[in-house]
Amino acid sequence: MKVGVLIALLISISAAGNAGAETIRIGGSGGMIPLVTDLAKAYMKKNPGDSVEVNQKSLGQPGGIIALMNGGVDIAMSATDLTPEQKALPVLPLEIARTAAIIAVNSSVPVRQLSSRQLCDIYTGKITNWKQLSGPDARILPLTRPESDSTKAALRRGIECFSDLKESGEVVSLPKTADMLAALLTKPNAIGFIEADAIVHSGGKVKALILDGKNAEASIRNWPLIQHLNLVLGKNRGEGVKRFLSFIKSPQGQAIIRKSKAVPADFNF
Repeated sequence: MKVGVLIALLISISAAGNAGAETIRIGGSGGMIPLVTDLAKAYMKKNPGDSVEVNQKSLGQPGGIIALMNGGVDIAMSATDLTPEQKALPVLPLEIARTAAIIAVNSSVPVRQLSSRQLCDIYTGKITNWKQLSGPDARILPLTRPESDSTKAALRRGIECFSDLKESGEVVSLPKTADMLAALLTKPNAIGFIEADAIVHSGGKVKALILDGKNAEASIRNWPLIQHLNLVLGKNRGEGVKRFLSFIKSPQGQAIIRKSKAVPADFNF
């Protein structure tokens, strides 16, 4: 009889301890996956009762908002500002960080810096060989992203000659951040643009270029290609979501953001 009472008591204590536990589902912009995954892992280590599931497959920014509205995720990742149509929805965007969109090459490319004009000339096809930039005699493989991509949008906004640039037919378009990173990792003469966090996770096989004398890896203060990283809330703003957001604002969360080469942003919810 005493054993039965003890077992019942232990079950009761366990249930009470997990009463507030929640599963938080997150999906959206692929470029935010590494950072938000790192935040989720650290949060769950500190809060083992909660589960944060970050979709490792990019839904894209529009796909993340659609999933949020359909109840497929509790938080959408958006590396771009919401469109007017999206802002009209019952959502709350929270900017958690700002990061740099990086002009990047495979580490085998010896060129260390470019001017904006040289970059634009690569993408229009006026410059086709690295030897034209004091590099080796090797054909340049320029890589791009769709117009809806946040890094592409950063280039359109931040580089005057790129604002309405028509890319050459030799430019290869890649749909996802993961595709861009894979190409930069494996194509020796490739150049592309990608989130700063991807450089961190490349193991030194992809390097950032200095643009117009500015080095984003040193500081993004004067860097022209900035992305605003947002977590977008929908109807589910439960205690689990609040705990996760509070963790992001904590010193530990802010340190994780800085480690990813981003700058934490202040937000309220």
